Amino acid sequence: MSLKNYFGVFVASAALMIAGCASTTPGGTAPVGTAPAAVVVTEVPTLKVAVDCGKCEVKPTIPGLIVEGYNEAAAKAGHKVSATKEANLVIKEYTARNDAARFLAGALAGKDEIKAVITYQGKTHAVEDYYRNAWLGIDVLAKKIGEMTHAQIK
Repeated sequence: MSLKNYFGVFVASAALMIAGCASTTPGGTAPVGTAPAAVVVTEVPTLKVAVDCGKCEVKPTIPGLIVEGYNEAAAKAGHKVSATKEANLVIKEYTARNDAARFLAGALAGKDEIKAVITYQGKTHAVEDYYRNAWLGIDVLAKKIGEMTHAQIK
């Protein structure tokens, strides 16, 4: 076989490969008569956050960040937040580091911690977590607590 024949075979093969890549489905044709799959949307309750940790001083933005993390987790999972159902989260323990101390001393500055109890449909669940590093603070932790709450009651 001459070089001209090899080149011709190469061009023909390339054209076939490109034509195969241009099809819309792996089989080359779209399935006929199939209905789209039904989308099931699960509802989760609205989250209400309260503080009951004695003399601790909870940063005013924390309850909102917990709800924000909860709502984001619900949306990511494809769940709808119900206006009629309600779950309650009560912050029982709260510890927050000073931002300057967190950046300068990192883990040596202590930890950011939230311990809470969720009540929904007569059941209670504990949710808690902490950060002991220099780059993640109490705001990020609050959103994570919201995500963990969604995982508990979904």
